[in-house]
Amino acid sequence: MSSKQFNKKRSAPDSSSAPSYGKSKFSKSNNGKFTKPSGGKPNGKPASTSQGQGQHQRNAGKPKNSGKARAAPREKEEDVKRRKKPITRGGGEEEVEDDDISMDEDDSISGDEEDDEDEVMGDAALDNSADPETQVEGENGEPQEEKKKMTKAEKAAIHAAQPHRTTLLPSHPLLHDTLLPLWETARRADLSKEDRKKAINELYSSVKGRISEVSRGHKGGRVLQTIVKFGGKEERLGIAMELEPRWKDMMESKYSKFLMSKLIRYCPSIRPLLIPQLAPHLLNLLNHAHAVAPLSDFYDLYASSKERKLLVRGFYPREVKIFDGAKQGIEVKGLEGALEDIGNDGKGRERVLDGIEKTVLDVFNATQKQALAQSVFHRLVLEYVTCIFKYLDKETAEKKMHELLAAGAESFPEIVHTKDGSAVVRELIVRCNAKDRKQILQPLRKHVEALCKDGDAQMVLFTAFDCVDDTKMMGKAFVADVIALASNLAFDKQGRRVLLYLLTPTSTKHFMPQTISSLAASAKSARELGTSKKDTEIRRKELLGYASEGLLKAVEEKGEEMVRDPGAGMVVQEVLLHAEGDKSGALNTLASALRAAYPDPAPVEPNPDTTTSHPLDLSHAIRTYKTLLSGGHFNTSTQTTTITDSTLSPNFAKAVWEAITSEEAGGEENAIRLCKGNAPFVMVELIEALKKSGQGEKVKSVLGKKGVKESIEKSVRKGSAMLAEKIAEL
Repeated sequence: MSSKQFNKKRSAPDSSSAPSYGKSKFSKSNNGKFTKPSGGKPNGKPASTSQGQGQHQRNAGKPKNSGKARAAPREKEEDVKRRKKPITRGGGEEEVEDDDISMDEDDSISGDEEDDEDEVMGDAALDNSADPETQVEGENGEPQEEKKKMTKAEKAAIHAAQPHRTTLLPSHPLLHDTLLPLWETARRADLSKEDRKKAINELYSSVKGRISEVSRGHKGGRVLQTIVKFGGKEERLGIAMELEPRWKDMMESKYSKFLMSKLIRYCPSIRPLLIPQLAPHLLNLLNHAHAVAPLSDFYDLYASSKERKLLVRGFYPREVKIFDGAKQGIEVKGLEGALEDIGNDGKGRERVLDGIEKTVLDVFNATQKQALAQSVFHRLVLEYVTCIFKYLDKETAEKKMHELLAAGAESFPEIVHTKDGSAVVRELIVRCNAKDRKQILQPLRKHVEALCKDGDAQMVLFTAFDCVDDTKMMGKAFVADVIALASNLAFDKQGRRVLLYLLTPTSTKHFMPQTISSLAASAKSARELGTSKKDTEIRRKELLGYASEGLLKAVEEKGEEMVRDPGAGMVVQEVLLHAEGDKSGALNTLASALRAAYPDPAPVEPNPDTTTSHPLDLSHAIRTYKTLLSGGHFNTSTQTTTITDSTLSPNFAKAVWEAITSEEAGGEENAIRLCKGNAPFVMVELIEALKKSGQGEKVKSVLGKKGVKESIEKSVRKGSAMLAEKIAEL
């Protein structure tokens, strides 16, 4: 569900139309099941209660303005953490599972829903007993004719005749008569801080001592979630500790899992107590349809470093706990530390690694893949891969590596979206030979776009660029696939980094120093192991050769749109500075973006519209044009401009001058207006580039006119004085 629904709360009901809870909100019908009454029809007849009719029929007679009012706008949206999803499902970030507290405007809790676990079981039994698809064999063994399929109305009639066990539960009167009316008030969005505190205290006082009973159903779970979300430390901890014997069972429950996620999030003090209950059953919980969500929230979003290590230890064999169980103190050791404690007993270490290998391969070979996508499992695999090469002999380690490849290569797209999962695949790329690398990379190629747009997954791609010697294969496969998406990736925050890595892989302007050092360490390790032999510079130049033509084509086709985007504009700069080939088409596209009359006087808006404003009114576009006209990036340490292509500056300057003085732009007067506009530094670089190419007289005939220099000197814009000096030197 969306984060909006996650944070959504109810507003006060319209007193003129909303019924009270005690009488009509939950009216008794259908042998005790509480149903939500529908509005009266215009002719005064009551609306049909048949479940076979559609929602539009039940609401047909309601006035347009009836029902609950919209929730009041929140002053500050709650910051919701999110878990990432595998690249096989699009990559990026995944919104946290709905905490089952938010509801749409007309989504009240009613008897029409699947309310409690007991009732769901009864409904399932009813469906099985009335299954129209069931065939009954005759005396001669031949199947008789199928029973006639029941309509929804007929099913609803049978359902209504059944006794519903939820009304017989001891907690039902408390829930219906006391808690739900109080909850309707406590969850309103427009309550003041004092009123909410009072409502939560009253709600908690009413349910205290019977929390375990109430928590088993859908309605009661939502009531408790509201207390946990808006209550204080006392209320939250009270609910958590009263439910302590059921924590594991709650995580596996269809409804209680949402309450468990809330407790993990808002009650940090229960997390150390929860870990011993979860660790022995970790793999079963990861494979459980309901338990996997709160467990993943715990590990990915809220657990401390120590708590994460304790959770991962749930995968370790019993030998590890025997050897260091008494030594666990303030510092919790991972697998590497545990194997160090075992000592030089090679057989003991091998037994431990064999036990972990079985767990890892079982998950990779399982038909259900939800455990495979979880970060806690990725951490285990990383520890396992690191330790087999550190503590086992070369032959045994390579054997185990190939067993891992055989079981998991096809599933690597499921794990590269996390930091640890990405590190696993990167380590295997570094250590594998050419044949094994193809086995790793082939499944990843099906998800190139998602790989590029995920910050952790793209590190696998960068490592492949740095380690694979077969640049022809990489160029025709991955590089070609990436460049085909260049027009899209350039506008994506993460995706553009792949394009920039092909152009400037060591630039601290675009990559964090930690990223560069990590990739450099991987490439160095591959050279030391002998799995990569080609010179680094030769490899990068060959990959750039495969990428250049497509990148220049992308700028030629979408250059004007790209230069208006802050991120894509950086891609344009690096493509024209570093790509190899004919750049005339791309330069003409960028120059054509200036074939528009510049306004006089120049606009002074602090945040101009990027789609309609003149490119030289956009600060990021100004930087792009200035950099390209100067021929390279300015190096602050040496106070010089690093020229990468000596022909770029004069060719671009000529194209820009023709564009800004064209008839479409307003002729020579447009150049004068630009000098008085928001981009004096661009005009400085333009004049300097034209002078160096021998076209200074052409510029002087336009900008050397009487009064132009004086009007520029009057401007208060930064760079105007320098521009006036350049004009005076013409």
